[in-house]
Amino acid sequence: MQTDMLIAQGNTHRENHQYEAALACYAQALTQDRTSSAAFNNYGNVLREVGDPAGALPFLERAAQLEPRDVTCRFNQAVCWLLLGDYARGWPAYEARWQYEHLAGTQPQLTQPRWTGQDLRGRSILVIGEQGHGDCIQFSRFLWNLHQAGAKIYLEVTEGLVPLFQGSPILASVTGYTQTRPATDYWTPIMSIPGVLGVTLDNLPRPVNYITAHSELQDQWRERLGAKTRLRVGLAWSGRRDAWLNQHKGMPFETMLSLIQRNPQTEWINLQIDATQEESEQLSQAGVRLFPGTIRGFHDTAALMMHMDVVLSVDTAIAHLAGALGRPTWVMLQKFAVDWRWLLDRNDSPWYSTARLFRQPDFDDWRSVTNAVHQYLGWFKV
Repeated sequence: MQTDMLIAQGNTHRENHQYEAALACYAQALTQDRTSSAAFNNYGNVLREVGDPAGALPFLERAAQLEPRDVTCRFNQAVCWLLLGDYARGWPAYEARWQYEHLAGTQPQLTQPRWTGQDLRGRSILVIGEQGHGDCIQFSRFLWNLHQAGAKIYLEVTEGLVPLFQGSPILASVTGYTQTRPATDYWTPIMSIPGVLGVTLDNLPRPVNYITAHSELQDQWRERLGAKTRLRVGLAWSGRRDAWLNQHKGMPFETMLSLIQRNPQTEWINLQIDATQEESEQLSQAGVRLFPGTIRGFHDTAALMMHMDVVLSVDTAIAHLAGALGRPTWVMLQKFAVDWRWLLDRNDSPWYSTARLFRQPDFDDWRSVTNAVHQYLGWFKV
């Protein structure tokens, strides 16, 4: 079988979650052609996805040597280094994201200089959000570093995040992507800030709550919720349902529903605003409290979270928001292609001091995860 056909077959196996078969196809391709950058890259990428980023790096390095202009290899190397906690090598390599196929063409083009570490005292800087809501929330912690450096900060994010950040004492303004950009001395993508600052795991800023929920919204949600008489847990079981990777991050609804039914002593609050009508009906029957049409965006979700004893979520923006607010956050993680920011083989997070991680022991084994959560719910003291 020709090398290209073996690579294509391996790709199909990967898409069908048949990882050993995918690796076998790529390995066979490499026995036929040791100059195939695609085979080296794909083999390394699957090794990273199944939890072996250290083993993946030599394959990705060889792929980059064979095809120096292929930014996919460089991007995959970056993800491996970040997953291993090697931020010194990870951040510079992560700049390849702007040419990566899923992000190509998204890099902003501005006339003012890009910030690369220049003195910010008395200067203004436009910080531009990127990628998903969770990315912007997680990396907004570094806005405080820019503030402490003396910068006047203008923030540009998706429209859905504007109300969340409005009113921040360290921001001169918060605007959406479609609005006119202010004239500033410098600009920077939000996820490039830690690379410029030289952030490592040892010096990573660890503010307990670097985002604050609006006090008036907290009061409104306190009134809606009423007096708390038992453990109150907010829950989210899925991210964007139209994304391939989020099919792994998201938990089957039936598995989450089973956890809810096993814990009737808990006051469950739905934070999954895109729950289907059928899911909403089943949640209601299980005693979960829903607020359809009342949670208008992340600013409302943040205020609602302030009244939770625990926020229970898969790897979504909900988890990042809860962590940024300093709320007790339990994150349920898939084994396949775990996101680099959660690192490996640990149940805590250097990014969020109030987070606890529940990891799948095997691929798609959500039952073990919910069993562990069930046990912790029994131990949790309000």
